[in-house]
Amino acid sequence: MPSSGSLCAQCRLELRPGLEVSVGPGLIGVAGFIHEGPARRLVHALKYRAVVAAAEPLADAMAERIPGSATALVPMPRAALRAFRHGIDPAAVLAAAVAQRTGLPVIDAIRPRLWWRRHAGRRRDERSAVPFAPLGSLVPRGAALVDDVLTTGATARAAAAALEGLPTLVLVATCASRMGPGDSPHGGAVTVQPFNGPTDQGTLRARTIKAGRFDAPGRSRRGHCHDGREHE
Repeated sequence: MPSSGSLCAQCRLELRPGLEVSVGPGLIGVAGFIHEGPARRLVHALKYRAVVAAAEPLADAMAERIPGSATALVPMPRAALRAFRHGIDPAAVLAAAVAQRTGLPVIDAIRPRLWWRRHAGRRRDERSAVPFAPLGSLVPRGAALVDDVLTTGATARAAAAALEGLPTLVLVATCASRMGPGDSPHGGAVTVQPFNGPTDQGTLRARTIKAGRFDAPGRSRRGHCHDGREHE
């Protein structure tokens, strides 16, 4: 629709602020938007069609949500063969856009392997470990991992483990829209609560963590779909 900004008025009205979630011990996830409607379409345009302009409104929301205590941005790279196939590494594009808005440095600190099996649609016991390796870059404590979508958090935990737990935050464009009480992906009791205001480190520490499953009533336990594609 015609618009003076990057999104039309109807799309802006349909955007829902993202959640704050527990991703793992000492690791908090913060999302710009809920993964639905226009936000989901923006992510798919960036991730599968290499539409770099789609990163702009996503990065605006991410920059508004990042705590002031964040020290750096560390993109979680896509498997090399997928980046080659789709012509883009969405985490790198988003990290660069957020850096422009916040002044935080971007540090390329982790290296992916060429390929790993897609996780979408697989049971947890069928999922392979995400193979990240550290590049040896100096990563300050309080660095934020950056990615496009947060669902189970497995990729973020693997990236944090590769960096010996130095990152304390996962900053993503969108996160899963349905979360109910249950066991967390990493096996402990955690909290997932909506959070609609600016996030600072004190808020992150103070909030209680209790929930963490991504099942929606009446839906199979698969990745989020759009245009026939599933998220990894």
